Amino acid sequence: MAGPRIPKYQAIHERLRAEILAGDLAPGVKLPPQSELAERFGVTLMTLRQAVAQLEADGLVRAERGRGTFVAERPVDIRLGNLSSFAAQMAADGVEVVTEVVAIELIDAAEHPDAAERLGLELDGRVWRLVRTRRSDDEVFAVQRSFLDGSVALAADAGDALYAAIEAATGSVVVEARETMSAVALDDSLAELAGAPVGHPALRSERTSIDQFGRSFLHDDAYLIGGRCSIAADRRADRLSLAYGVPELG
Repeated sequence: MAGPRIPKYQAIHERLRAEILAGDLAPGVKLPPQSELAERFGVTLMTLRQAVAQLEADGLVRAERGRGTFVAERPVDIRLGNLSSFAAQMAADGVEVVTEVVAIELIDAAEHPDAAERLGLELDGRVWRLVRTRRSDDEVFAVQRSFLDGSVALAADAGDALYAAIEAATGSVVVEARETMSAVALDDSLAELAGAPVGHPALRSERTSIDQFGRSFLHDDAYLIGGRCSIAADRRADRLSLAYGVPELG
């Protein structure tokens, strides 16, 4: 089975990122003009700019008005826990997590265009959507929605061990992930699953997992419920490591 198509900007981002991390593009070096890079990769300027914008978001390059784009002097490696599953991260910290699978369903990719784009899928295709809740001490602290290519032969019990189910079906193993977080308010459907009021604050975590072949194969959209889940930071001069947890109640 052929894997999902990787967006051109993402492939360029990965190539330039690898060159930066390998030292082929050293700190302080100015990147070639965008027109030159676009010609090198055979893409439009718009596509090339998407790739460079992602490098800037990663902290790997910096743009200086009127001067160009330069490789950052000291890229910051931001890690959210590790590459294990959400539940595994929590369990490693001694938190008893109960997972409830709310739904496993095939839907039109057009219902979640952002997830489809992250996975490199066409909007006229199908995607799997898995909805799960995570609870500790009988209280839901997270609601998680996961998306992957609808052509994957997913087992009926995949929701209990999703990474293992995907590996069994496709051979894909997560080796890298990109995660962004933002503050949101729960809408009606999320509030009902969380057992919280509509508009209750939450921290939204969007994670795209990449396999050993460089393919984006899983997209997770998780909501950490305000007051029920915490993130601890371990700060060093060259790295910021964050880990999930459940606050202890006095």
